[in-house]
Parts: sequence; C-alpha cells; structure tokens
Amino acid sequence: MKERKLTIFTPIYNRAYCLNNCYQSMRRQKNKRFIWIIVDDGSTDNLESLVSEWIVDESEFQIEYYRKENGGMYTAYNLAFEHIITDYWVCIDSDDWLADDAVDRIYDAIDYVEKKKLSICGIVGLDALQDGTICGGKLPDVDIVGLLELKLKYHHKGDIKVIYSMSDTKHYIPMPEIPGEKDFNPYYMMLKMDINKPLYICNHILCIVNYQQDGMTSRVLQSYEECPVSYAMLREAYLEHQEIPCMFAYRQCIHYVSSWIFAKRQKKKVNSLWRRKLVWMAVIPGVILNMWVCWKNRRH
Repeated sequence: MKERKLTIFTPIYNRAYCLNNCYQSMRRQKNKRFIWIIVDDGSTDNLESLVSEWIVDESEFQIEYYRKENGGMYTAYNLAFEHIITDYWVCIDSDDWLADDAVDRIYDAIDYVEKKKLSICGIVGLDALQDGTICGGKLPDVDIVGLLELKLKYHHKGDIKVIYSMSDTKHYIPMPEIPGEKDFNPYYMMLKMDINKPLYICNHILCIVNYQQDGMTSRVLQSYEECPVSYAMLREAYLEHQEIPCMFAYRQCIHYVSSWIFAKRQKKKVNSLWRRKLVWMAVIPGVILNMWVCWKNRRH
C-alpha cells in the first residue's frame, strides 16, 4: 500500500444523527489513503457506540476515535493534532462531507506541490452546497495565494476548504485554550500561518457543506459576547498582517474595542492593543457595536 499522507479529522458534539453522511462520503472515495480521526467533544448521544461499529466493520481505511470533556471545537482540534502522524491534515465538520473525488484531488495537488517544491503551508479548495453551488464562486486563476489575499485582493466571500501541512502547523499548536470560552475560532491559527507562507490553489470542489441551526455560524453574536478574549485574539491576529488595507484594519480595531468591553465586564484579561492609534480612533464605533450586539442578543 502506498504511503498515507492525509489525515481527515472531524470534531463533533452531539451530532451522531448527521455523521453518517460524512462517513458514507469517506467510503465513496476511490482513494482510501487517509486516516479519519473523530474527536468526540463530550457528546451525550449515541456517538461512541455508532463509531465503534464503524471501526469494527471498516476495512478499507483507518478510523480513530478519541473522547474528551466538552471544551469547544478548538480543543477538539488540539486533541486531534496530538494524534496526526501524516504530512497533511484537513478538518471536515460533522455536518459536512467530502465530494466524491476529494481525496484524489487532494493527492493530485500534493503530488504537484512536492514535485515543484513549492514553498506553501497548505492547499486551498472549494466548498459547495448540496445543489452544487460553489460557496463564493471559483478561486482566482493563479497558482498560489495568501489566505487574506484571497479575501482582500480577490474578494472571495465564500467558505473554503484548506488542507494544511503538518510541518507548518506544528509551530502554532496547541492553540491557546481560554478558560470559559468554547468558541475560539481555529481561523486564528490559519491567520498565523498565513503570515509566513501562501496556499496552493486547487480549484475543485472538495467539501459539501450543510449548515445546521446549532452550528457556530448560526450563533455568532452570542459567541461574540460570551467569548470576548477569543474574539479579541482573532482581531489581533488580523492586525499582525502588515499589508492589510487601512479600512480593514480599522474594522478589526472596532471589533477589538467591543470585545475588550465584553471582557472587562466579565473580568477577563485581553492583550492590550491600546498603543495603536487606530484603536483609539475606533473607541466610539466600538462602543456602539458593543451596545448593538448586547441589544441583538437580549432581543433574541
């Protein structure tokens, strides 16, 4: 058997009801040269028994199951990283699944990157809805692109799927774990990696997304208030990029001010960005944003 270079991992909490779609997409792959790691973030449903059956029955690819106390998706990332032994990894959420040729497409990209000896930290591909609609449209017609460059220069608005090199990831793990905050965004780690190396573009659909009402995206304003240190750190990671446009940086400062206010109310400490002039200029709109988030959360 050829060397396995890819780990797919899935953090999950109380979603046994939808994980079968993900599992069946793994079984449909012609290329089975991957390991699937499932990290159970303290589920109280029948997840463990379900996965145990799959582990016993599955003979074509390796499934690993790890369970931990509930701490949020990013803590599940940290546990997964402890067990990854392959060169590359990708996270597939529990409510999503792989496109039928995804693993072949990923290996084609890996082979090209290694043949050309490209200095990249990962490979970026497309997410799509169940009807085939690509989230945000095709990626730009270039070989390599920065994560923020994709957003700010090429104005790609949709979700993407990134396969990261473990050799680059290891410098940024484990991600910081914030006591009492379960919604720290793994995008923080991606922004850190983006400072040093770009991504190779694989302009193919790799993942089918199926947004759930109980997902992180659906409760972003609630998370924004409940996890202020996490969100402040995310804004700080954006601001570490020296070449971001001034107005984009200013928006991050507005969000930082708002998160700082939430943190102080909850008697939590956040890293200080008050030496930045742009932060002081963002105080009034930051206060207004904070009041608006409070109003929206109380209303709902």
